[in-house]
Amino acid sequence: MCIVDIAEAESIASTIEEADKESIDALLVAVPELTKYSPEQWHRTTKLLHSEGIEMEKILSIIGGHPSILLRPVEKIAESLHCWRSCQFGDGNMKVLVSAHPYLLDYTNHGQLAQRVAFLHSHFETRKNVYRLFLNAPNLLVDEQHATEAKIAYLLQSMRHEVLEVVKSCAFSHDLEHLRCRHTFLERLGSFKPRSLKADKNTPTGNPPLHQITDTSDKRFAVKVAYVTLEEYEVFQELFRREMEQDERYDTDDELDVEEVESEPKRSAYHKKGSFFGRFPQRGRVIVFPRIDVTFRWRPVVLAVRGLQHQILDTFA
Repeated sequence: MCIVDIAEAESIASTIEEADKESIDALLVAVPELTKYSPEQWHRTTKLLHSEGIEMEKILSIIGGHPSILLRPVEKIAESLHCWRSCQFGDGNMKVLVSAHPYLLDYTNHGQLAQRVAFLHSHFETRKNVYRLFLNAPNLLVDEQHATEAKIAYLLQSMRHEVLEVVKSCAFSHDLEHLRCRHTFLERLGSFKPRSLKADKNTPTGNPPLHQITDTSDKRFAVKVAYVTLEEYEVFQELFRREMEQDERYDTDDELDVEEVESEPKRSAYHKKGSFFGRFPQRGRVIVFPRIDVTFRWRPVVLAVRGLQHQILDTFA
């Protein structure tokens, strides 16, 4: 356990308006790195943040989450706060956002931030929704736009989740492969079906909530959402990964044997009925495991595949 110099905590607290020694002492214990910064650095940074209307509790949260902000010129911090205020999330929401993700105060590219906010706003309807997206997935600030576009298309168009359900989840903090694997598993179990385009959006779908699909551990997802064992989901993850790799290989392989192509049914998207579960090369042949139709349960197929798994992985590792 870190022992904090009482005099040091008192010295820092004495330079900060509205801060008490107990709060500073607790923060120094929780984040020992903060002891290397001088009372003057603390005073300069906290004074600026306080003058910007940020409450002391949030100021300490910012400093505890991003200690090196104490080294950042106050002019740059003020410039960053101006950037985030220009997003028009509301002053209270802006303060919550930067206290939850203090590293956002390193960002001062006003033009790029405005472009990213406008892009997200065009898909998610309101500034409040864009704020929620940044709060749940701050990586949206720096992710490549094409990668974000692919996730938006998948969640809103392919899986037909409602906008509000998406913005309340942390789906954008995960990569596209994670989203696809979770949804595909549930689809092939018959536990998820995209809402009909003709259905009233207020009509319950019977699908698990998006946050339960995307924001849970593998074990919780398997047991509590998909109602299978973790082992069964792990089998699927490996085979799905190989399936995606093989699909990519097929898409880019211009030398694929014509006769073999004609002998296979036309491949459709990974989530369509009747498409293939996976293709594994073996001595010039292709072993095809049929995907399960979404109207059947997955467990019998998993149990059948499990017996072949070790042989497959040993052969193609």
